[in-house]
Amino acid sequence: MKKLIFTFVITVFSIIANAQTSSLAKTTWEVERVNADGSAIFKKGKLIKFPAEQPKFYFLQFESDKKYHTGNSCFHMMGTYSIYEGNQLEMSEGLADMSGDCKEPKTFTGTYNFKIDKDRLELIPVKN
Repeated sequence: MKKLIFTFVITVFSIIANAQTSSLAKTTWEVERVNADGSAIFKKGKLIKFPAEQPKFYFLQFESDKKYHTGNSCFHMMGTYSIYEGNQLEMSEGLADMSGDCKEPKTFTGTYNFKIDKDRLELIPVKN
C-alpha cells in the first residue's frame, strides 16, 4: 500500500512539473514594453523556425527542450530556462550573436515571476 501511495505522489508531481513547463514550451512572444524596473509585457507571436527564419521583431521564444531564444533582427541569444512552483521562471544566459551595427536589446536573464493571460505574458523580476 505504501508503495502504491508513493508511486501516486511521484506521478502527480511529474504531471504538475510537466504542466508548468509546457505552459511556456513552444511559445513565441513579441516584446511590447520593457519597464525601468526590468519587468516586461509581451504579446503572443508566431513561432519562429530557427535557423531558417530570421525574426523582424524583438522576441522571446521558448522551446520544449528548456532552451529559449531572444533578440531582434540583428541580435540573437540562446539560453536555458527552468520553471518552478509559483510560476517562477529562471533564465540563464547562453550563446549570443550580433551584427556590427546593432544596438543590443535588453536580454532576459535571471529569475522572474510570470503571468500568462490569454495572449499576454508578463515577466516581473524577483528581487533577492
